[in-house]
Amino acid sequence: MAPDMLPDPQTQAQARLGRLSPKERQVLDQLLLHKPLKLIAHDLGITLSAVDQRLKSARTKLNAADRNAAARAYAALLATCRESTCGFEAVVRPGSAPLGRTPEPPAAATFTLRDSGTIIVPPSLYGNGPAGAVSEVLDERFGRLWRILAIPALAVAIAMLALALMAMAQMLGELL
Repeated sequence: MAPDMLPDPQTQAQARLGRLSPKERQVLDQLLLHKPLKLIAHDLGITLSAVDQRLKSARTKLNAADRNAAARAYAALLATCRESTCGFEAVVRPGSAPLGRTPEPPAAATFTLRDSGTIIVPPSLYGNGPAGAVSEVLDERFGRLWRILAIPALAVAIAMLALALMAMAQMLGELL
């Protein structure tokens, strides 16, 4: 057989996916979400035995020994066909640049707060000043001393809140 006559792996995968019924695919989609069979039955509004029957039929069609193997085979078919469990094509289109791993940082790299700052202060709050993580903005305004003072102040505030809640609970207990 000539190499150009060999069937395309994507075509083979689509044919294997086509053999699965929509109901079997529903069960396999739920299984890919790591849901237990009882929850799958509840979510689909069917009995546990119906889930077992659909899973057994899908396992037979996928030549899988158990449900985990069936889920792995189904996930591989979806990846080959560029589908997701929601039924639409994956983000990467054929012919586009493959997604690669991001390069590892150099060995001498150090982790700083700027690398992890996810809480951004809008520049409008501080005029035309720099936008950065909240702790960095406060460092610029008050110096690093604010951190030393903020921790005990927050601890005292939490303790006062706890005492107030306990007093309120005691008052409510006396009323009832």
